[in-house]
Amino acid sequence: MNKDTKQPADGALQPDEQETGEQQTANSPAVQEESSARPEDTEADACEADGSDEDEYEEELYEEEDWEDEDAPLSLGARLFSASTSLLRWIVLVAVLLALILGGTFFSMYRSVSLNSLPQYDVSWAGQTLEAASYDWSVPVMGFLHRDFSKKPGSSWQDLEPVSESHPSLELPEYTTALLTIENEVGETLFEGDTTAYNEFHFSENGAYSVTLTVTSPETTGAAQGSYTYQFNFQLEAQPRLVLSATGVAQGSVIGVRLEGVLGDMAPSLTTELAELPFTLYQGEWGAFVPVDYNQMAGSYDISATVNGQTVTETVQVYGRQRRELDTYTIDGTSAIPYVGAMPGNMDFLWEINDPDIYWDGPFIQPVQGKILRDYAVLEYTDRLDPTDPLNAAIPLDQIAAYNANIAPRRSINVTLETTSGSAVVAPAAGRVVYAQTNGSLGRVVVIEHGCGVKSLFYLLGRRDVDEGDFVTQGQQIGTTQGHVICEMRVGDIPVNPWDAWRGAGGLFF
Repeated sequence: MNKDTKQPADGALQPDEQETGEQQTANSPAVQEESSARPEDTEADACEADGSDEDEYEEELYEEEDWEDEDAPLSLGARLFSASTSLLRWIVLVAVLLALILGGTFFSMYRSVSLNSLPQYDVSWAGQTLEAASYDWSVPVMGFLHRDFSKKPGSSWQDLEPVSESHPSLELPEYTTALLTIENEVGETLFEGDTTAYNEFHFSENGAYSVTLTVTSPETTGAAQGSYTYQFNFQLEAQPRLVLSATGVAQGSVIGVRLEGVLGDMAPSLTTELAELPFTLYQGEWGAFVPVDYNQMAGSYDISATVNGQTVTETVQVYGRQRRELDTYTIDGTSAIPYVGAMPGNMDFLWEINDPDIYWDGPFIQPVQGKILRDYAVLEYTDRLDPTDPLNAAIPLDQIAAYNANIAPRRSINVTLETTSGSAVVAPAAGRVVYAQTNGSLGRVVVIEHGCGVKSLFYLLGRRDVDEGDFVTQGQQIGTTQGHVICEMRVGDIPVNPWDAWRGAGGLFF
């Protein structure tokens, strides 16, 4: 700076500096604040801020209006809408929670149903337990929900022990049904059907066989539904076997005989000293009824059956009956009680009748009620002296005893009853009327064939109510009495004790 330049006194500013100072003053906060407060500047500033400040003002107004709307009471419709919305939200929430609970419950129950829930079936063939090769089941879980289990049959087959029965037994759970397919070793189908049809099936020869068996559950509401399938092989080694209803019987009894394990259709033959009767094929089994005569000697007797060149034999013991005597004293040595002994020759053809069916089912019934005058197998004396009779008082007792010892009795082969005249006589069991005629001293006679040569005979009827060829049912009236009636039962041509049949005892029910 030039020393000659003089500074203004008292710090006065130069013009240039004064202008600069004015600018700085104008830019100072105090000046700006003062300037903004000027009326002339307020209008200009308002115009400049019109866009932003006006918007803020309107927003404040809107906010005030909203507060005023919220504070105002809602209309009925609005309140109902609000309540409905809230209720709907709760319903949806509850429904979701319930669905989750039920879903979890269903899932838990579904998982709890397992293979252990399947029914356990005990199935056997010829006494041997079978193992299921496959299954197909639907097990209920809850309501409509089920869980299915299945296993396809594989190539493995169960091998059984050799079987000796021509008709192997099949044991199934109660109420189940089954279908069988039986094939021989070359794959030929020998049988296909249900258990009812299988009951009539018998193997015709020994050999190797395969069986597919499907056992189905009964249709029961709420229970598991499905089936098991069994696949097994076995070797048939059938041997005939003779089975008797009893190995010890009394005179006048009937022995039931069954021959098992017979292959093919060849009829077996029966041989015994007791009686010669044919075998009858009934419901797939060979059977016969062997009568023991009322005067058959006590002892052991063989019963033999021969079929396909094989013979099997069983032994039976016959026991004597207790001795029972009946005295019917008459002057002329005849009985006052009607008696039927030997049959007339014109009835011999009846003993050859042997229907292959068994018409009876269960015990026979007593055909007529009355007083027993002469029982079966009783020894009857018609002309022995009675030592207690006053007319014989003059005869020494030892002479009466010697006299009576030489009298031969006759043995009753039937039952004689005394009844009220007109009493009903009924069929003791179902059967076919093979004789209905009047025959000399036998009077009106009815003979019923019950099957397999078993017959009921009735003599001295007062009236006949059936004809030859009629089929009668148990308890059906076949005639009436006229005071006395004689009832008899025969197997073949041998009279047997009818009381056994009337009481449901003996070999007829084997």
